[in-house]
Amino acid sequence: MTTAPTEDQTRAEDLPPSCRDLIGILAQTDRRDAFAALALGATSVAQVAERAGLRPAAAAVALQKLVDGRIAAYDADARTYRLIDDTFRLAVQAEVRISGRGGGDGAGAYFRKGRLTSIPGKAEVRSRVLAVVADSFEAGVTYSEAKVNAICGQWFDDWVTLRRALVDEDLLRRDESGTQYERV
Repeated sequence: MTTAPTEDQTRAEDLPPSCRDLIGILAQTDRRDAFAALALGATSVAQVAERAGLRPAAAAVALQKLVDGRIAAYDADARTYRLIDDTFRLAVQAEVRISGRGGGDGAGAYFRKGRLTSIPGKAEVRSRVLAVVADSFEAGVTYSEAKVNAICGQWFDDWVTLRRALVDEDLLRRDESGTQYERV
């Protein structure tokens, strides 16, 4: 059994939500109302309930969804909530990185929460998806196999297949010994 590398690896729950995730979280009225109340300065369940016109139980559920979705944070010591400032900016940056500035090229459908969900079979889309991953490697830098595995593991659970795809698509070059890689 193959274990994913741990060097510099980021867990999915540490990544910011995607634009799709944010829309899904805010699709429900109670959550949008709780978000608005936090944006207007509410910090407790009671304040959110009052400002949003929600029952306290509904406000608490909505706030928990915002926290689970990494839109808001909860300070257990102070028993207060606050919006996480960078959430939307980071989601948009990731979306631009994944789908390209033109967007609509089909590559974005293969990413969720900043990670690759699968490697497309269609050559044209596969090339665009792998190009996004290849941007994680700097030209002119030599990477050890462990470092390549760690970077690929940040993108995809099956990092071996992803590494192989990058080599097969001539985006990474492996040396004769198979221990050093560099971006093509």
